[in-house]
Amino acid sequence: MRHLPSALFIGFLAATMAFPPQLLMAQEAAAPAVEDQLPGLNYVPENAVGVGFVQADRFLTNPMVQAYPVEVAEACGKKYLGFNPMKITSISFVITPPSPDFPSPDMFAVIKTSETLSKETFFAGIESLVDGMAEDEDIEDAFPELNGKAFYTDAYQVDYVAAHMLDEHTFMLGSLGLMGEVVANGPNAKLTKPAETLAAANDGADGYLAFNMAPVRDQLNGMLSQQQIPPPFTMYKQVPNYTESVTLSCHCTEKMAATLKINGVDEAATGRLDDMIRFALDMGKQTMLSEADKLVNSEDEIEAAMGRYQIRVSESMLDALRPKKEGTSLVLSFERSDESIVGANIAVIGILVALLLPAVQQARSAARRMQSSNNLKQIGLAMHNFHDVYRGLPAQAKTDAEGKPLLSWRVMILPFIEQSAMFDQFHMDEPWDSEHNKQFIKHMPETYRRPNSTAPEGYTTYLVPVGKNTIFEAKSQPTSEGQKITKGAGFRDITDGLSNTAMCVEVNDDAAVIWTKPSDLEVDLMNVLKGLGNAQPNGFNCLFGDGSVRFISENVDTNNLKNIFQRNDGNVLQIPRD
Repeated sequence: MRHLPSALFIGFLAATMAFPPQLLMAQEAAAPAVEDQLPGLNYVPENAVGVGFVQADRFLTNPMVQAYPVEVAEACGKKYLGFNPMKITSISFVITPPSPDFPSPDMFAVIKTSETLSKETFFAGIESLVDGMAEDEDIEDAFPELNGKAFYTDAYQVDYVAAHMLDEHTFMLGSLGLMGEVVANGPNAKLTKPAETLAAANDGADGYLAFNMAPVRDQLNGMLSQQQIPPPFTMYKQVPNYTESVTLSCHCTEKMAATLKINGVDEAATGRLDDMIRFALDMGKQTMLSEADKLVNSEDEIEAAMGRYQIRVSESMLDALRPKKEGTSLVLSFERSDESIVGANIAVIGILVALLLPAVQQARSAARRMQSSNNLKQIGLAMHNFHDVYRGLPAQAKTDAEGKPLLSWRVMILPFIEQSAMFDQFHMDEPWDSEHNKQFIKHMPETYRRPNSTAPEGYTTYLVPVGKNTIFEAKSQPTSEGQKITKGAGFRDITDGLSNTAMCVEVNDDAAVIWTKPSDLEVDLMNVLKGLGNAQPNGFNCLFGDGSVRFISENVDTNNLKNIFQRNDGNVLQIPRD
């Protein structure tokens, strides 16, 4: 029976920390009034990229919800959470953008309930539902003011989840580290810009969403600057600079209506955004009408009729998508009525999702690329520290007395990436797949894990180039008995210069290797891009001998890449600069 309450709890997490249901049948009862200031807004940080509010009681009292086994949800809530989840009145949620330290967006929610919460029973039974509880030292480090529980669940792998009582009718639920910072800062005396944006959208709707451009503007501009966009669409690269925020308010219970606002940084910027939207709609209209005209001119009566239908409906739909300019905002409002075109409403939602999701995905991709770059920089620093201690780089493989490869260089630099305890547990005179050593495969350090990799557990995509004239060209020499490391080339052997020679690269997921295995990228000078090119969108990161990391395009000149891999060819390079 553990699966049922676990499933209900995961559903509860999804409902409070993600997006709520948006389409429910209307009910006759009047909706409760919305507070002048939406609850929880005084905890919204300045760097919030997404803010939302849901009038939860309107959904939970909806006849459609009452058709489900709410009694089970109530019983499970009281047993494991210490309160009845059906008594929740509102949910405010906050999403912060990805960062180098946290490549996934972080989030928390402020939940209000009409039921009186008790500290003794609040989340008291949660341990039997989750995958583990947070250690006291982790709580003390991240959130010493925690008034509740902190735990880990596979349903939310970003961080520990913390449940924190604010008062007898309000609690917070979200990432332990983020909530620790938010609570430590205390409620804001004055609403932050993202909170003000959401509050301004308050028109009594059932739910609101606000996207704040400022925290991700630089990331989006960086990504767009690298994109090859043909004229006349290059103007769309300026969208982040012109946009202040985007808000969406939805009525889903008493009526079906929605209002979308695209807010420009000033009136001039709003005018430019309006021009861009109108240009896109006009281009779409021309394309649609061109295809429809072909049908209209058909000798087949049915095809001609279909063409006329497409002309009539497409014009109506595109007209419905044209926003109205109101000061610094572009406004689209829709309400289902006898005269409305339901298809146009659906088209609007589809287009909005298509426009906003790529921006979020690109921001997340940029953060993951940055985290991977940081991993490579840590590897580079470890290589340099190893060289300082042993007067040489690690060999590509730790060998035995006969020169047989046993373990990867990744094992030999463990003490230099703060993994001395793991290093000391290896049997350095045994191969990577010995009965003792293979137990460490599943414990691969995070430094060796590329954030966006889909390789199996224990596989890394950080490999050194091996081959003629590379830094790791020489076959590893035999290692004296009892010696824990095998030394390779030194910096003096890299005559092309450290800043001109590749030391380690990101390979494609299908070229990943077990991290302890002495296996790396065999450079094929006839096919130098083999195993490379899609570790990141449009290319891969490369660690150079001086510790710098640069992005190599998938369209790199192959001769130039050959020169980058070779340490002593003397050729002039075109080194990419990030």
